[in-house]
Amino acid sequence: MFSYAWFLMAFEFGITARKIFVVTCKKCRRDVPSGREEFPFQSITVECPLCSELRRYLPSEVFLGRPDQLVIHRQRAGVP
Repeated sequence: MFSYAWFLMAFEFGITARKIFVVTCKKCRRDVPSGREEFPFQSITVECPLCSELRRYLPSEVFLGRPDQLVIHRQRAGVP
């Protein structure tokens, strides 16, 4: 019973949120979405929505994770 209640609570608060491919911005050090649905086997270019820095990332710098909350907030608000 307790594990079922914990699952419902975790689902409600977003703990089980889906992970996506992210990179860590080299300037502001925040995790930003890479914009890829599959793992890249070549270097990719990603623009950070926070500092507007356009950088190239190697496949070894891409990982499965969650974007930083500030990045998500900025993208939802549509702030340039």
